[in-house]
Amino acid sequence: MHLLPHRVPPAGTRPRLRRQLERLYGSTGLALWPRLEAILRERAAERPAAMVALDEARLADPDWFVAPDMLGYSTYVDRFAGTVDGLIDKVDHLESLGVRYLHLLALLKARAGDSDGGFAVADYLAVEPRLGTMADVERLTARLREGRISLCVDLALNHTADDHAWAQAARAGDPHYRAFYHVVDPAEAEAYEADLLQVFPTTAPGNFTAVPEMGGSVWTTFYPFQWDLNWANPEVMLAIVDTMLRLANHGFEAFRLDSIAFLWKQMGTDCRNRPEAHYIVRALRAALAIVAPATLLKAEAIVPTALVPPYFGADEGDDWNGGFEPECHLVYNNSLMVAGWVALAEQSAALPAAIVAASGGLPRGANWLSYARCHDDIGWGAVIGDLAGIDADPVARLKAAARFIDGADGSWARGEPFQSDGSVLHGSNGTMASLAGLEAAQTEPEREMAFRRITLLNALSIASGGLATVYMGDEAGLLNDTDYRDDPERAHEGRWLHRPAMDWAALDGKAARRIAGDIRALRAARIASGGAGAPATISTQTPALLGIACGSDRVFLNFSPHAVRVGDLADWHDRVADSPIGDDAMIGPWSVLWAGPAA
Repeated sequence: MHLLPHRVPPAGTRPRLRRQLERLYGSTGLALWPRLEAILRERAAERPAAMVALDEARLADPDWFVAPDMLGYSTYVDRFAGTVDGLIDKVDHLESLGVRYLHLLALLKARAGDSDGGFAVADYLAVEPRLGTMADVERLTARLREGRISLCVDLALNHTADDHAWAQAARAGDPHYRAFYHVVDPAEAEAYEADLLQVFPTTAPGNFTAVPEMGGSVWTTFYPFQWDLNWANPEVMLAIVDTMLRLANHGFEAFRLDSIAFLWKQMGTDCRNRPEAHYIVRALRAALAIVAPATLLKAEAIVPTALVPPYFGADEGDDWNGGFEPECHLVYNNSLMVAGWVALAEQSAALPAAIVAASGGLPRGANWLSYARCHDDIGWGAVIGDLAGIDADPVARLKAAARFIDGADGSWARGEPFQSDGSVLHGSNGTMASLAGLEAAQTEPEREMAFRRITLLNALSIASGGLATVYMGDEAGLLNDTDYRDDPERAHEGRWLHRPAMDWAALDGKAARRIAGDIRALRAARIASGGAGAPATISTQTPALLGIACGSDRVFLNFSPHAVRVGDLADWHDRVADSPIGDDAMIGPWSVLWAGPAA
């Protein structure tokens, strides 16, 4: 299929796309092909020249995002710069950090009122009006491309807002759009609930919401105003493919696929991580490869570590001679983030060592997205399976770590429980600086230890080879923001604790100079190492000491308040301190030693 005179889709892409349609929808899926092909042709014909040029460059260098210099940044537009236009003036700050990838959270038009922080999308093809317009976005993407920064936007695949045009039409009685959603009677809802978990058990219990105009209960995994899409309806596939390609043509170079573990519903299961969810994402990947190959897919699959690798893709074997079927280019290494905080709480490198060891074996053209904090809570349950191989009672161990991070037992951390009073294992909220001890620090030595813990977690993210991403304000050491409690629309949502407005004046302060300087030094060390992609562990003899192989280098992270010794580094050089190491090196409390071969 030659969509444009100068471009031939990568080999095997078209058959892979047809295969996913057949797997999902049988003969109905294959009957959709002419309509889907028409969408692909139309969107390809509209592709702007600048994006076509980027497509060609990325096809020539398909592993461009698996590179030592890749550093990401994640932020809300309004909290960071007010508007999209205002953000254009802040790109120089991102460039100063070495950012190559920018994720703008909740950019698209959200429902009126409560919108789950903007993740209840009312219009996929419009920007939230108070933030700007798509024309503003196109100006921003042009400026970002000058700095070699790729723009990522959230694409909510599991649900729309209840005031999205599709939902409004469904509520008004349009059978075409009613079939875009799951509508069940009370008996069906009860039968499904027997196997379903609850995402927000405190603020939004249950998985169904009665909507009389729809003639039953609508499936609402997250909040009652977020209606789950019915991906068993092939019309949903056509609509989302068209939407995704239109967004790519506006200049977006990456999509964060929100909540993709929940896409496919099947009675008698927990409706998470179903095989069909993977077929859906593989179809989206193939459509992008045909029309907009410069574009990345990123899986927001916050699931147990053992269930994460399939989101990179798989080779399904005997009935298909097409080999490996790629899925997402990037997948969140959420387990590594959680493990870092567990390690700080219990002064043990055991869990991050297990996660790093499990993070190897990536397929070609794939990478982790790593991070120390993000806009969401720290979901402790994600690592129960990993910790079970270390401790016979992983839940008790994680509860102890959560209590510590929530500030109990004389802790230096200042977190708060999320969706729990702390008695049940769920999540914890807080900014990186507050959780690492900067808020509680009263003396200069205490502040120094907090700075070290911040650098330690940033080093874990950067040295582990993924596209390490800094969350807004963490480079400035911003503390917990409790003002949300006075806002009726936000007071019920504890995650606003770590979503403060960017304090630009703070960038001139001591905390920002220290933290941002350490991030730049760690990025420079990784570039010098040549390390990127799948990480590997280096065995150490000290329980609190984690060793990571990063390119040509050895990186050691001390998760304890005591200095520890590491030997066999006589011919190595500390890249961060720019000094020789010596055979019998000491690593200070909560510190990092980034060892590269001596020149």
